[in-house]
Amino acid sequence: MELEKGVHRWIVDISEWNPSPNYFSFAMSFLPQHEHSSITRFFKMEDRKRALVSRLLQYALIHQVLGIPYNEIVIRRTAEGKPYLLYLERSQCITSW
Repeated sequence: MELEKGVHRWIVDISEWNPSPNYFSFAMSFLPQHEHSSITRFFKMEDRKRALVSRLLQYALIHQVLGIPYNEIVIRRTAEGKPYLLYLERSQCITSW
């Protein structure tokens, strides 16, 4: 699928999504283990849901736009917490966001 160049916005309405603890854990299992603490650190479930969807969208965007397989996506964070993509296979670092 060819994507148009430019800005892409994805909107996810989580207001009526009320996952069971097992389902939430299942959704979290799609992310690398090192991402889990950034989700579970929140006390309120609404904040946890936002953090989970945010992380899942980052991986989905990279996969869809750049065609990098999920298991090769490495997202790191700056000291300020901003995400950037580290693409190790071709020994290049792509900074984004």
